[in-house]
Amino acid sequence: MKALTAITMLTLSACGNSGSNPSASTAPAAASDLPAQGAFVDRIWVSTERGRPLGSMIIFLPNRMLLMDSCFETYRISEWGVAGDHIRWLEDTVPIEAEVSMPGKDELTLRVIGREETQTYMAASAPYVCPDMPK
Repeated sequence: MKALTAITMLTLSACGNSGSNPSASTAPAAASDLPAQGAFVDRIWVSTERGRPLGSMIIFLPNRMLLMDSCFETYRISEWGVAGDHIRWLEDTVPIEAEVSMPGKDELTLRVIGREETQTYMAASAPYVCPDMPK
């Protein structure tokens, strides 16, 4: 039992913080200091795009943590920050910067700078169940 506990602790510590910090501070910012008045923060957003992994979702937490996940891929936790009127985060040490827009209160669009890529999301509602894996 002690060996199992030690292995679990080692595994969890290996999955920890990478030391990268895309934002100057992890303290929550006032909503007025955020793009879209912070309306995208603290909500679960599910991708509406074809070609993205099924059930792809993104959650910008108020403490500047970002959770990205899908129904069939490993999740990612990183920090996010504000760069002028854009937001930014790291994906596998690659800095990502995006322009935020909200065409409707339950719609989120991220235009990734330098890739001319647009990611579209809709607000998730409970209950939500991952779609079936394609056969």
